[in-house]
Amino acid sequence: CAQMSKAEYVDLSGLRLDGRRPHELRKLSAKLGVVSRATGSAILDHGHTKIVASVYGPRECSSRAKEEHDRSIVNCDVFMAPFAQANRRKRTRGDRVGSEVAALIRQTFEAVLFTSVYPRSQIDITVEVLHADGPVRASAINCVTLAMIDAGLPLRDFVTACDVGYIDGHVLVDLNDLESSARGAELCVALMPNVQEVSSTHLEPKLPLDALPMVMESAMEASKEVYKLLQAIVLEDCAALAASKGRVAI
Repeated sequence: CAQMSKAEYVDLSGLRLDGRRPHELRKLSAKLGVVSRATGSAILDHGHTKIVASVYGPRECSSRAKEEHDRSIVNCDVFMAPFAQANRRKRTRGDRVGSEVAALIRQTFEAVLFTSVYPRSQIDITVEVLHADGPVRASAINCVTLAMIDAGLPLRDFVTACDVGYIDGHVLVDLNDLESSARGAELCVALMPNVQEVSSTHLEPKLPLDALPMVMESAMEASKEVYKLLQAIVLEDCAALAASKGRVAI
């Protein structure tokens, strides 16, 4: 179908299709410890995107040939529920997108986990996308971060991510499905906000070189905002856990 006009993505009053400002995030909520059999888990709702992440391990490597003597290995599988995407064309791309997101998550957390603490072991990550409203990379990374924290695994820092699009000359933070369908450039940045380091990036398709600095800056600033939200969720969970053990009063 023909690409929508510029005015439909950002109107004259500066509002997007869903009423947000260009740099405004969608509503985000999450809960830790939702999968009892996992070492750590979380469910995350970001706009209409819903994701469950589970972490298992560290545990003995399933294959001696794959184990590393000085560190643990990180595995990741991403599953797209059959009903996750309403668009039939997108459903046929589900396996490819799942593989790409799994590779990005593995790359991101290999750089953040203290894998040397658990030599000759493996850490398995499972991500289930129950509903996708726009790109799922950033939401999946954020959900895995919460699951890692719930599992008590040692991390260099929080990892928070956000997708930013460049559509018709507009920089739009946290794309929804309609905006993603515009086929503009999309940049996902995973940031370690306290040490101020980028853990991973993913860009598709091409982005004009002169637009890269402002898109990158917007992605990093948005990731810092996501950090504030996730940090509040973790602190609330810790306080509830401590209260349930009679250690603090809320």
